[in-house]
Amino acid sequence: MGQSFPERLKGADKTEEFLRAWVRNVFEGLSVLSEEKARKVLYRPAIGCSKFYLELVGWDLSKMDLEDWIKSWEGLGVKVTSRPGWSCLLYEFRPGKCECPLVDEGILPLTSRLCSTCFTNWLKHQVEAVSGQPVEVELVESLATGADRCVFRIWIGRKSL
Repeated sequence: MGQSFPERLKGADKTEEFLRAWVRNVFEGLSVLSEEKARKVLYRPAIGCSKFYLELVGWDLSKMDLEDWIKSWEGLGVKVTSRPGWSCLLYEFRPGKCECPLVDEGILPLTSRLCSTCFTNWLKHQVEAVSGQPVEVELVESLATGADRCVFRIWIGRKSL
């Protein structure tokens, strides 16, 4: 039968190129879905990404409450704003460039859709874990929208926007 497709990719040193193209094509395919459906599809990948990050910074969400989480982020230069009576937090950071590894590696382009469907899930996962409540997150602005900062509104105790 000859070489298998994976063997041919490896033999041509094209495996990484194939994987990058495959991920890019999946993301392009998500663009035909509604924002809500794209968020659902990206929920698991975003959680996986969040877990990688948490491992790298040495945070264990099971040992943190919301206040600990906020203080930990503030220690890294993220501004988390809350006021008495607010049912939400504002999560703001000013990166010099997009911090998504997929964008940094040139696998995906920087788009507001990536911020609003993937990073929102990334934050949702973390805040639900530390608050014990349902959470919804929305993109306010980001580098992808032309802003010089990334801002997300985090609604705690809310099942849907």
